[in-house]
Amino acid sequence: MLKKVCYTICLVCIAAIPGRAQDSPKAELFGGYSWSGGNFHGWNAVITGNINDRCGIVADFSGHYGSETEFVRVNQHAHSFLFGPRVAFRGRRLTPFVYGVFGVTRFSESAVIGGQHLSHVSNGFSMALGGGLDVKVNERLAIRAFQLDYFRPIVNDEPNNRGRLAFGVVVRLGTK
Repeated sequence: MLKKVCYTICLVCIAAIPGRAQDSPKAELFGGYSWSGGNFHGWNAVITGNINDRCGIVADFSGHYGSETEFVRVNQHAHSFLFGPRVAFRGRRLTPFVYGVFGVTRFSESAVIGGQHLSHVSNGFSMALGGGLDVKVNERLAIRAFQLDYFRPIVNDEPNNRGRLAFGVVVRLGTK
């Protein structure tokens, strides 16, 4: 299934290369709030280098933090570093987009039991497939109304199927 998703994303990017001539930013910087289910809240930062009006290369960084309390409070931290293609469908004010990013997530848990500090760290492959909508404010600024994806980190050698939601501000740099 993963091969099919990768092939589909590549085909969409190749088809979008001759995209229509329009002023599009050379790069876009996004920063905002992110939620990854339950009490896992955090931040999301995305840097997109646009190849043309439609296709871009994405570097997606996020951090999510939460805790679980059954008998002992367990603090959890997850940091993801993901990279891949993005296809945008630019209009005058609205820019819907889709993307597929792949990389690694570092997940750590820690607790204090009887004065003893215990911790565990796991690194694993991750991917996120999704899309979103940017609303143009002016030539340099947009609001990311939402970015929603299927997020699948592998933590402690077990795949986790999650949704991830983010929104915030997009700064647009340069023009093509």
